[in-house]
Amino acid sequence: MANRWVPILIAAILLAGGMAGGAPLDGPRPNVVLIYTDDHDLNEVACYGGKVLSPHMDGLARDGMKFTRFYVASAVCSPSRFNVLTGRYASRSLRFQRNCPPGSPVNIGWEPGVYGEQNTLAHILQKNGYRTGMVGKWHQGAAGPPPKFGPEDDPNDSAVKKRLQQSYELLLRSIRETGFDYAASAYHGNVDDGAKGPGKPGNLPVPLRVHNMEWVTAGALEFIEQNANRPFFLYLAPTLVHGPSPLASLTKADPRATSLGFLDKAPQVQPSRQSVLERVKAAGVAPAQAGVTWLDDGVGAVLDKLAKLGLAERTLVLLAGDNGNVAKFTCYDGGALMPFLARWPGKIRPGSVCDKLTANIDLAPTILEVCGIKPPAEAAFDGQNIWPALQGNAAYQRASLMLEITTERAIVSEDGFKYLAVRYKPAVLEQMAKGVKFNHWCQPMDQSTHSYNAEKNYPAYWDADQLYDLRQDPQEQKNLAAQPSQKERLEKMKALLRQYSAGLPHSFGEFKP
Repeated sequence: MANRWVPILIAAILLAGGMAGGAPLDGPRPNVVLIYTDDHDLNEVACYGGKVLSPHMDGLARDGMKFTRFYVASAVCSPSRFNVLTGRYASRSLRFQRNCPPGSPVNIGWEPGVYGEQNTLAHILQKNGYRTGMVGKWHQGAAGPPPKFGPEDDPNDSAVKKRLQQSYELLLRSIRETGFDYAASAYHGNVDDGAKGPGKPGNLPVPLRVHNMEWVTAGALEFIEQNANRPFFLYLAPTLVHGPSPLASLTKADPRATSLGFLDKAPQVQPSRQSVLERVKAAGVAPAQAGVTWLDDGVGAVLDKLAKLGLAERTLVLLAGDNGNVAKFTCYDGGALMPFLARWPGKIRPGSVCDKLTANIDLAPTILEVCGIKPPAEAAFDGQNIWPALQGNAAYQRASLMLEITTERAIVSEDGFKYLAVRYKPAVLEQMAKGVKFNHWCQPMDQSTHSYNAEKNYPAYWDADQLYDLRQDPQEQKNLAAQPSQKERLEKMKALLRQYSAGLPHSFGEFKP
């Protein structure tokens, strides 16, 4: 048990100077809106250099702070959301540990989730007088499996409607049991979750396997209106810009289609879908990027609601992506380095930029700090409070960060280097010794469904040890691990990985036998 605290204690000693700052409260307790977008690459926000139309997200950077070195600790949907909602590494998930007992080697996929966990961010805020709300994509487990719907199931049929209602009620109850007072406009997971292909059985009937940003936005606006006179925390998790094609949903889907079934009337809470297409065309943006603007319109509607209710000045708005698409399911920057924007008028300097190392596991402890709440000891955060960084405190520092997904672990250092280790399970190594190639998710390459082309985009993908100078090689194309000049650095980063691994539940190669 004592080893669990090693990385946290190391961070506390090394980073003590960066933890100064104190709670920012000087009036009513602030509201927090956390917008966690889906499969949202850096190049899908204009202020990060993307060729997209995203004026409201860009406005968060203009009126607040843009982070350039914000990482997700596990670069795929479910574990990334676990990181955010607990402030802990995904391998700590109780749900994951039931499937992969502590002490065994692990292959981290979608299994981690917060359902059944105690001391989530929502639980702690709720117990301290905050109203907590969740809308959008959940993907964190439920009290039971959702029913399956086949291609023959018609959402207008009364029996199908009843099953949809039961599935939706199960989902809302599961979200509430995880610390949220309010749950609405929610999806179990991806809008086409459970389907193995077009027309195959899935968690929703085929006509409902589409995005509906307006419905998600409407749920968020309702929560804000209901709680305008009390402190609140809103976790807004849009299904965009994950697949299936947002453009197809914009142009072909019934705007009344939701995970609950067909609404009587489509929500009118943000600019029309037709106007999205017109504005994207007028701006010379590729039609395939229209989903970004659709998402951005929802963000704009939320910001506008805060302004109209007089809440903007006492609301911290955070926006981050859950993982990138270029190298999803890996520790490469194409999957793990994400957009992160923060706005709080009067507290965060407009137009500021933070180049310090930060991560999604930092959001929970930071939110509690700004809300003036001391977390219970049982919360055991792996992340740290980054409020000093949000204030522009030059003393803020983080020496290193660990990333984990599949059979990869990585160490990112403050000075701009990354060490990536790949350690397969023994059974997979036996097959590889016979010439069978496996991706890092332990699938034979000829059966691979989740490599996301990483083996094609990263030349050292098959190397067990990889070292990159991210300042000179941001695309991670040149592995420096074998260079004699980097031997000392490599050993130091391996030592850091051993220290982090010692505090986590599972084994990982020689780093925690």
